Amino acid sequence: MKTIGFIGLGLIGGSIAKTIRKFHPDYHILAYAKHKETLAAALNCNAIDAVLEEKDERYHTCDYIFLCAPVEYNIEYLKYLKNVISDDCIITDAGSVKGPIHKAVEELGMDHCFIGGHPMAGSEQSGFEHSSDHLLENAYYILTPTAKVAKEKVSAYKEFVTSLKALPVILDYNEHDIITGTISHLPHIIASTLVNFVHDTDTADGLMKALAAGGFKDITRIASSSPVMWQQ
Repeated sequence: MKTIGFIGLGLIGGSIAKTIRKFHPDYHILAYAKHKETLAAALNCNAIDAVLEEKDERYHTCDYIFLCAPVEYNIEYLKYLKNVISDDCIITDAGSVKGPIHKAVEELGMDHCFIGGHPMAGSEQSGFEHSSDHLLENAYYILTPTAKVAKEKVSAYKEFVTSLKALPVILDYNEHDIITGTISHLPHIIASTLVNFVHDTDTADGLMKALAAGGFKDITRIASSSPVMWQQ
């Protein structure tokens, strides 16, 4: 039986936790989130077994720790985890940009225990209440291991991701950022820019927004995603 730790239980973190519970019901799942309501909901639906504090010695018991907060917060949590985790623990994340966290991992001397992760799944919705145990199914799950992680640990983690019915792909983190910047981040910028343009230039009676139909809604759907996450 493995012990899995989570920091952050939003759409992605919550979905990963629920999927682990679905396919590995014997695993022990621990989690910390900023909002107590989120943790209560996760306990209530049996997505997690116990609640962690932001700084908690129980992180030492974890085989895998998922950083599922916004990118900048994930980097801050690394500084604490460095002196708490066991020698066999693997830390991963779910951020859609890898350069900053890989740089932090290198500076902290944590190259041996970090495998970057990015499930290519999600929606414009956010929060644990929108998470599901099938979000990862048949979705590409990009892994960006450092050069210093033992090959057997990379293989084991890849098998773990496969067991969640996702499709793991190993990439260099710079290549990952180029790809996701093009196919994921740029569309968000375009959608948000269009929404802001219409808001700022609409007629006094709001006629532009009133007449917006299918095409506008399709191209701007993702503009309603979490601004905190996407800005970072």
